[in-house]
Amino acid sequence: MSQNNANDESFAKMLNIWILQHNCARSTQIMHACMKFAKNKTDIIILQESWMKDENITISHSSFICIKSNVQNTCVRVLIFVAKNTKKFTCTSRSDIVNSENMQAISIANNKIQKEILLFNIYNEKSQNADNEQLYMIERELAKVMLNSEQKVIIVENFNAHHSWWNAKISNSIRTKALIKWINLHKCNLINTSDINTYHSYSS
Repeated sequence: MSQNNANDESFAKMLNIWILQHNCARSTQIMHACMKFAKNKTDIIILQESWMKDENITISHSSFICIKSNVQNTCVRVLIFVAKNTKKFTCTSRSDIVNSENMQAISIANNKIQKEILLFNIYNEKSQNADNEQLYMIERELAKVMLNSEQKVIIVENFNAHHSWWNAKISNSIRTKALIKWINLHKCNLINTSDINTYHSYSS
């Protein structure tokens, strides 16, 4: 999803940045496969449910720099990898906007855009605190982020949310009330093609 772009396609062509997103199901094999696939053809890799060990140590790759949230005593589940050799843009971690194990933000800037772009990486994990009324990450973190009308933003996410906006077959929305409210408030556009699945189950 993106905000403040009259023509997302032309904007993407102007920016000329290639992004790969994947939910890794906490698998190092999947993470390495993403790196192998993305090498020399992807600028930014955005991962949810990344594999992490103690002290938030994760895999590394010679072609990418890892950006992660600076949180203590909990496992980070969202990671961004930026190509080391890219000259198209610069990236800066924006922990001043959000610093969470399941949500992170970076700013992207280059000489083709007048103002930096914010990119959010979100894994909509359910709270482990049974007493927390704000059950999901959208409610706990995204809903608190307020952007000005001139700010360009790209949201890359694993929401596990169901709504007729992106799937016409959905009659009962699931986990979308806070999300749709935030999207409408910031006048975001859906970049995904409607009714094209972004998740496929391989369970029997």
